[in-house]
Amino acid sequence: MTNDEFREMNKKDSLIRHSPFAIRHSPALDVPGNWTLLFSGKVREIYQINDEVLALLASDRVSAFDWVLPNEIPGKGKILTQLSKFWFDKFRAIIPSHWLPARELIEVLGDLRRRTMVVRKLEIFPFEFIVRGYLAGSAWKSYKEKGWIGLDHTLRSGYHYGDKLPESLLTPSTKAREPGVHDEDVSWLRVKAALGEPQSERLRELLLALFKAASEHLESCGLILVDTKFELGVDSDGTVYLADEALTPDSSRFFWKKDWVARQADKTATHELQPVDKQIVRDYLEKEIKWDKQAPAPMLSPAVVEQTRQTYFDLFRAITGAEPEL
Repeated sequence: MTNDEFREMNKKDSLIRHSPFAIRHSPALDVPGNWTLLFSGKVREIYQINDEVLALLASDRVSAFDWVLPNEIPGKGKILTQLSKFWFDKFRAIIPSHWLPARELIEVLGDLRRRTMVVRKLEIFPFEFIVRGYLAGSAWKSYKEKGWIGLDHTLRSGYHYGDKLPESLLTPSTKAREPGVHDEDVSWLRVKAALGEPQSERLRELLLALFKAASEHLESCGLILVDTKFELGVDSDGTVYLADEALTPDSSRFFWKKDWVARQADKTATHELQPVDKQIVRDYLEKEIKWDKQAPAPMLSPAVVEQTRQTYFDLFRAITGAEPEL
């Protein structure tokens, strides 16, 4: 893949992912007059401050199965933004992030800062990098049906729901570029073909190091990191950065460790563990109201909205040891 093809792929990806198809209902935010709106995405607005700096504003909108739902989760945007900043700061010794905290202090004032992240402009790699440590979600479904995870990892028989994998597995995917179209698994060979072997192997090392560091911190907080999605990008000098969001309940799957330990000890258990992430929303849509994942997207019940909101709050407190600024 040439540099021009790579840039064009990123341009098309951004235009579609942040296209006007999404339902939007958050009130307009009072942003500085020198910011230019570039994209309005499913859950975020992206503003350009200058040619090298962007501002990401996280709304309280919620998406599922690549559709935006009609109602919101109060406080969600602030919690996810502040949680990502926590992780970006924690990971500084492993990889720099796109977040520019010093510039943010200058550019963003008051309440807006609680849901805004000022970031350097990057070329985002055209893949989502999913790292998995336990069998749950789509990985569990794939293993039950086919015996493998992603396109690169075949597992022996005998694993059960919630089991820890013998090693952390990297399962990259495409980025959905049309409304209602899901990401698709890709092989690591495809990543190598697109990015080159030296770059792709460097990314593999970084991703596994990030997952290991996050897992260790979360276990100390009483949580299990089941899987998570990372996005990475490069600047004009070729430096690799951690981008987008990091280890949030929108991009990750968590279990409470005590629940996981009890479930593992019960050899007769058949139930799935209570989600500690956006799976609450997905389960409601798929299992309770059996949505066909076609427009129009349905409303979430008030109970599901409150359960999701409270779960996000509890997760933030457990991970950071602090209260979110709301």
